[in-house]
Amino acid sequence: MTQPMAHGRGRKQTLIAISAAVVLLSAGCGSAADPGEGAGAKKLSNELKPVTIRAALDNTNIDAYTEQTIKDALKVKYPHITLDLIRPGKGTTLAELITAGMTPDLIFTFNGNLAQYRTKQLEFDHRELAKTQNFDLSRFDETMIRDTRVSSPGDELYGIPISRSFHALYYNKDLFDKFGSAYPKEGMLWSEVVELAKKVTRLEGGVQYRGIDPGAGIIWISQPLSAAAVDYKTEKASVRTDQWKQVFELVKSMYKIPGNMIQPGHTPNNDFMQEKNLAMLASMNLFSTLETPTKEGLNWDVTQYPSYPERRNIFANASVQVMAITPTSKNKEDALRVIEVAVSDEVQKELSADGQITSLKSDEVKAAFGRSKPYLKDKNIQSIFKSSPVPYPIASQYRSKAEDIVNKKFVLFRDEQLDVNTALLQAEEEINKMIETERLK
Repeated sequence: MTQPMAHGRGRKQTLIAISAAVVLLSAGCGSAADPGEGAGAKKLSNELKPVTIRAALDNTNIDAYTEQTIKDALKVKYPHITLDLIRPGKGTTLAELITAGMTPDLIFTFNGNLAQYRTKQLEFDHRELAKTQNFDLSRFDETMIRDTRVSSPGDELYGIPISRSFHALYYNKDLFDKFGSAYPKEGMLWSEVVELAKKVTRLEGGVQYRGIDPGAGIIWISQPLSAAAVDYKTEKASVRTDQWKQVFELVKSMYKIPGNMIQPGHTPNNDFMQEKNLAMLASMNLFSTLETPTKEGLNWDVTQYPSYPERRNIFANASVQVMAITPTSKNKEDALRVIEVAVSDEVQKELSADGQITSLKSDEVKAAFGRSKPYLKDKNIQSIFKSSPVPYPIASQYRSKAEDIVNKKFVLFRDEQLDVNTALLQAEEEINKMIETERLK
């Protein structure tokens, strides 16, 4: 989810419009409202007992703007519901809440996180509840429903999608102008980006300018090739492959451009947005964080995420943000009403205007993308939609820890301490050992 921004008068007007629209919704979660049903919805809400729906964040973020937008619409449609969004901190992480016997009613998370909920007894199949509450699943983008089901052994739906991430290539126009180079263009291959980076990696005036940063090391770069660290079918390491070797060598070629190694204490985002010494940054949705740097003189634009020749116009896993009801919740119907409001056309349209990719099919909601952010007006926003995410993989519950091991071995390879074959061999051995240890817990 994106970070908050000041919308001022425009936001107030939008919320008034949302309130008016939400009042017209029917009392049933997904059914269409007929004229006059608004009063019926309000009557139903008044008849229901006041309830607080406790929601926790788990490996995702809901910014203050999104939270308030949902709460404002919730007050109109279901005033008997209070949403208590518990942000992770000391004693309030999801794991700590569960340990303390305070398992929430709802979890905001992402689809790749759902697999590990199996061992935590947190999986709840939403299909039957959706059916009895008239919650219309046909309104959603089929690919997001598909990617939400990646951890399901059958056709279970363990969460409801509300948005998804995307990947793009951001670039500093001033640096390309400074060094007399053409800007990145749509449809570039990674090999072409590396060559372009060489032209804008310079030491000038005592400042080291870097050409490219892959954003998150090797993992995002590996995903379009469907390179998994663990085979979910066998629960064994699957890193000694040509795909992983290709990824290791590609990302090392970026860092080995003389002067392009990221310096200790630096981060790619800070180098790009504040230091303004990074020409290209391959990353996810940064639109919400670019408002202030834009005001402070960052002359940036965005283009399509680079791809492989064998996987043209395909970018990495697009994490789907989901809301998941917990199986222990005593307020499942009201929890689904919270979800209903969050994925209503009205709320989704405002969040789309704020720069979030909607989970809905609605062309009207999609067309609103980025409209409330004036600083995006002249940017090549439509380029991000020219690539598609690779289908989200069915992931092993050991994926995260396995990827940490792969990352560490890549660093040793990057720093010339291991050759690529040895690095991948060691990664395989350590991943398998880790899985054996985890199984004994």
